[in-house]
Amino acid sequence: MCNNEKSLEGKTIVFTGSNFPEEAAGKVEELGGQAIYLPLIETSIRQTDKPDFTDYSWLIFTSRTSAEAFCQLHADDVPHIAAVGEKTAEVLQNNGYRVDFIPSVYSADRFVEEFPAAADGQKCLFIKGALAKNTIANMPLPVDEWVIYDTELKLENAKALSQMKQQTIIFASPSAVSAYRKAGGDWRDIEVAAIGHVTEKAIKDAGGHIDFIPATYTYLDVVNEIAKGRCKQ
Repeated sequence: MCNNEKSLEGKTIVFTGSNFPEEAAGKVEELGGQAIYLPLIETSIRQTDKPDFTDYSWLIFTSRTSAEAFCQLHADDVPHIAAVGEKTAEVLQNNGYRVDFIPSVYSADRFVEEFPAAADGQKCLFIKGALAKNTIANMPLPVDEWVIYDTELKLENAKALSQMKQQTIIFASPSAVSAYRKAGGDWRDIEVAAIGHVTEKAIKDAGGHIDFIPATYTYLDVVNEIAKGRCKQ
């Protein structure tokens, strides 16, 4: 029988995103595992003039990083806000902004299916990173884009990760997958967890496999999914 309290005992789980997921890493330790943080990407805020937010009816955020960068501006007169994901929304709410729309599934693909009805043809500003895909801009709505941060691949960390075996590696973005592959990482002798179906696709396109993907796209949910899988072994 699986001991749920120690279901990750003997397991090492590697987090690779740009932000350290404190709650999820704590959950790994609580369940008896070891959490390692080895970021494969690094973000830097661009020094650019901010647009006039009053020109827009909606601001759109699809990442925690874009929300954090925006909150550093201490912007006033902010219109309606749409956010993909509870962590993105949480950053905005903790800084005093109200989030008016979150899709039922935390992905840009589901967002573009559900958001146009809420926006009702109003003008939007997508606040994004330089590597963000054009999924949001292609919505049947007037959408301007503002690049607020850049993303760099941390290839030294990726090289170190590529030497690790028998660990469970969590990828949360296609950029992290790209860094891993550029550093020579392959998919042998590791377990692979993905957050989001876009990341899942990037892994499969790079010849990888998926062992764990949560229904809800958060770090905590993927840790719970890994723990659940361990109980079934």
